[in-house]
Amino acid sequence: MNEREREQVALFRYGLIAPLLNDQVDTKEYLKEVEGKFHSIPYYGERKIAAKTVQEWLLHYRRHGFEALMPKKRADRGNSRRLSPDDQDHILEIRKKSPHMPVSVFYEQLTGNREITKNEISYSTINRLLKKHNLTGKNPAAMPERKRFAHDKVNVLWQADLSHGPHVGSEGKRKKTFLIAYIDDCSRLVPYAQFFTSEKFDGLRIVTKEALIRRGKPTIIYCDNGSVYNARQFKVICARMGTKLIHAKPYSPESKGKIEKFFQFVDSSFTGEANLLINQGKLTTL
Repeated sequence: MNEREREQVALFRYGLIAPLLNDQVDTKEYLKEVEGKFHSIPYYGERKIAAKTVQEWLLHYRRHGFEALMPKKRADRGNSRRLSPDDQDHILEIRKKSPHMPVSVFYEQLTGNREITKNEISYSTINRLLKKHNLTGKNPAAMPERKRFAHDKVNVLWQADLSHGPHVGSEGKRKKTFLIAYIDDCSRLVPYAQFFTSEKFDGLRIVTKEALIRRGKPTIIYCDNGSVYNARQFKVICARMGTKLIHAKPYSPESKGKIEKFFQFVDSSFTGEANLLINQGKLTTL
């Protein structure tokens, strides 16, 4: 990991601890929120983060400043090493999302996504781990078939979702923000997205209106079962314009992967810097 990558990781970590620095959020509630979702971490990839880890980062920052958030340089860089229990759990979670992918391809995917590096973790190490947990993909008949979730024309299907954003406002009066967005399933283009300080229907109404003005009408809108997407007003809007509203089945993350990737991009490329500016008093709204 070079200095720029270490700095990117530190900036991400700062983005997570920023709301806690001045006691502007409820610590217990915030840490529970952080623990409950996956985070797209520069260099390390998509992982969950324990509340204890966030508290350690906060302590390091308060004692030693921004530099303390940077990953430590490895003294044994270039040498092979064993997978830690946390690394093993993380790799197994990734594997469960694509259990029938050839192990050789899966290994290349791990290195390509920088989950591991070839000079530290060998193919045989990954193969042994998957074999130990019966995840080498030798028995595809045991798993139900899933059809590829994609459309080959624009405006056939838009995925809709919301994600938690930075806490904004003047010092002592911070509010949560929520990024509401649509993404076209074919082109991956985002018709419209905007931050709001509420999860209520009015935000979805605004985003829907602006998306329609910019990109026209979709045939289908695909969303989760959140209350805002079950609002009577939203169903009426879809019915009036002849758009079919479909709600995702529980535990089907692959069907919303495209918009999740968009939120991960926003989180990794924007949220950390936004939190830095917010805590410097240079940014009070989004």
